[in-house]
Amino acid sequence: MPTTSMPGPSRRPSGADTPPAPAQKTRARDLLRKHYGLGVGPPPPRGNSQDPMDLNSAAFNARSYYEQLITTSTLPALLKRENDLLSEIRQLDSERQSLVYNHHHELIAASDTISAMKTRAESLDSDLDLLRQAFSEISRLTAEVSTENSKSESTPNSRSR
Repeated sequence: MPTTSMPGPSRRPSGADTPPAPAQKTRARDLLRKHYGLGVGPPPPRGNSQDPMDLNSAAFNARSYYEQLITTSTLPALLKRENDLLSEIRQLDSERQSLVYNHHHELIAASDTISAMKTRAESLDSDLDLLRQAFSEISRLTAEVSTENSKSESTPNSRSR
């Protein structure tokens, strides 16, 4: 089997050295969304606008939104908006609880796996001690055979008799 020389260990830059590429961020986000059953693809558009009336905007102003809503909407429109907001809040809360549960479940599973690995590793200690003793005995016997061979080779007359 031909062997190829490998260069020394490669050094990957840490996250602090270089920011992740947008494609890597998108891939990571898609993998997380797939893992948690949230669907793959671009996330819903975030409100990057600076509109204080946009609920998804970083500049959202609840007081202004409320004032604008109660002065311009009819009672049925207000009730519909309330129901829509409550529904959205419940959905977001449900997704959050699901994520927390999934994270908790994954942590418990990881803890169980680590515990099982530790138990198995501890049980291997006695096997490793036996193996170490066996190798020591093999080394001792090899040295003994080598010594006897070197003695017999140094006295060639003893063979011919």
